[in-house]
Amino acid sequence: MKSRALHLGRAAAAAAVAAACALALVVASAQTEPRTVRDGVFSGAQVKRGQRIFKTICANCHEIEEFTGPGAYLEEHDGKPLWDTFDFIWSNMPDDDPSSLQPAEYAAVLAYLFSVYGLPTGGVDLPIDRKALEAITITRPRSPGG
Repeated sequence: MKSRALHLGRAAAAAAVAAACALALVVASAQTEPRTVRDGVFSGAQVKRGQRIFKTICANCHEIEEFTGPGAYLEEHDGKPLWDTFDFIWSNMPDDDPSSLQPAEYAAVLAYLFSVYGLPTGGVDLPIDRKALEAITITRPRSPGG
């Protein structure tokens, strides 16, 4: 009887490990398969954090229209990998103290900009690793009815 219970316990543990591995594989795959910023690649909570950072740091030199208006930065980068933009702002901003923020803070600012630009939020934060950001393409929001 004790042997059977031990065997069932080991089987349950093995099943739990297999399920966890499968879930990790699905999450990793979702973060690296090609997507666009239209696919809800950032969260609402991340947008709120990014808005606070933008207003306290970025707004010292930038206005939101630079990134969201006609002919603005995001339109100029339409079709390019998100990594390029992330790497640029991480390496060069703020202008008076480049690379002084944490990578997650730069991602939050991008999430805020994308949100103001009209792109949808999703259930997870924008990633900060190169491979995942290279798999996300900057695209314009869908036009109404489009």
